[in-house]
Amino acid sequence: MGAVATDTNDLRAEAARLAAALLRFAEGAAHLSRASTPPGALRVGTDACTFIPSWRSVPRGDVEGFLISLSSPALLAPTTMRGAIALLLLHELSGDRRRWAEKTFSNYAVVIDEMAQQLGLLPQSRVLVEFDDESHVFSYAAVRECSQQFAVHVGWNLGPLTDEPRADAVIGMLRADGQWYRGRSCFLPLPRPDA
Repeated sequence: MGAVATDTNDLRAEAARLAAALLRFAEGAAHLSRASTPPGALRVGTDACTFIPSWRSVPRGDVEGFLISLSSPALLAPTTMRGAIALLLLHELSGDRRRWAEKTFSNYAVVIDEMAQQLGLLPQSRVLVEFDDESHVFSYAAVRECSQQFAVHVGWNLGPLTDEPRADAVIGMLRADGQWYRGRSCFLPLPRPDA
């Protein structure tokens, strides 16, 4: 369970922990690479992640630190291969790509602020994130910071939470395989639009 961040560095670290959790969540819909791994090397998807287009492996335990070290806000898109994440740094983009990336961050801010207002959340409000065997509590301030620094391409929303002393709200998450999680519960896949 996380504590409410008290300064900018703590807030960025808490936001990076949330982003890393969202990336792990997304992996549930991805497959392991069949590529052979040299002896002694970290296996992407099991032991490490790679942030495309880089081929450098980041050990799983270092992902949060890697995210904290990024030089600008980043768009992070999990791929269909477990542990492979497409990384776009805002400051490296220009022209239309830069404008669309800025619009993405702006949209995240508007949507998350609207949901937080509807739920009466304050910066210190606690937000639950649960999936598979993981359970985390983040401050709402960190959830918002994550949306502005580490925009992870995963379907999500903020929802009310009742009868749960650990948190004031919950992040519902949708991953690429159609599984919808809200707390520890895995709901049925969403109906296909063509069904």
